[in-house]
Amino acid sequence: VTGGAGFIGSHLTEHMLSLGARVDIIDTFLYGNKVAHLTGNKFLSIHNVDVRDIKKITQIIQGKDMVFHMAAVVGVEETQLSPWEVLEVEVGGTINVITAAANSKVKRFVFGSSSEVYGDSEEAMREDSTLAPRSTYAAAKLIGEEYCKAFYQKSGLGYTILRYFNIYGPRQDQRFVIPRFIEKILADECITIYGDGKQTRDFTYIEDAITMTLLAAGRKESNCQTFNIGTGTSASLDDLIQTIALTLNKENDIKQVHTDYDKIRRREIEVFNRTANITKFKTLLNYEPKISLQSGIKKLLDSEYPLHNNSFSLSMTR
Repeated sequence: VTGGAGFIGSHLTEHMLSLGARVDIIDTFLYGNKVAHLTGNKFLSIHNVDVRDIKKITQIIQGKDMVFHMAAVVGVEETQLSPWEVLEVEVGGTINVITAAANSKVKRFVFGSSSEVYGDSEEAMREDSTLAPRSTYAAAKLIGEEYCKAFYQKSGLGYTILRYFNIYGPRQDQRFVIPRFIEKILADECITIYGDGKQTRDFTYIEDAITMTLLAAGRKESNCQTFNIGTGTSASLDDLIQTIALTLNKENDIKQVHTDYDKIRRREIEVFNRTANITKFKTLLNYEPKISLQSGIKKLLDSEYPLHNNSFSLSMTR
């Protein structure tokens, strides 16, 4: 699992270990270590290696059955401020990993792509929808998808492309919208939203995302296929704030302001509507996500903020 110490990668690693798999993680730990609790597991090997290091990547992947390529430069600010690093990691790194996978006769290469490849659309995004990436990150992800197809034609390397839609859950850091909003509401701080807050996202809880990932990775029907990893429903940022606040019993304490886009968060790269069409996943792999946004937020709060109800009571008595 490249990027195995990251948010999605750590949950994927944890789940596969629970199923008895042997897992190797490749990560630079630049964004922290989300698998520290797994250290000592005899079926886990951890490699502090950059995907741009082709020699070490090749050595680690040798003899493996399956590769999950999740390594990425993530976060709006990081990707906008470091466009060349995005290309080096997302394109150069992907070429290294997929080359090593092909040379090692890996059975399946699972590529962690992004809903960003679609650009903007008023309609739910289907896997065969027009692709119109708006950022360097999105364009690089699309290039990675094309390399998967090219390597299948060249060497027969089986692949599955997964386009993730706004995954959230425990261990996600504050570069992402849901943990950032939760922290702001708990601290009674003002939330700043770019634009009018009406932009929509398909928020998908990590448990559903991992179940869908492993189903897609392991089924013969999914070989050489592309799937959306989402719920099929969306919520606006304003709706998201209300959902979090209601779950925390702080709906009357919300403080938020709307601000104009700037040089880092540019309007021209903003996606205003994003909803996954998951008909293909439901039809081909017979699975539908189980966790709604409301129940997912509650699960996240109970896991990461177990004292949130007590904190609320204390704040009310002060």
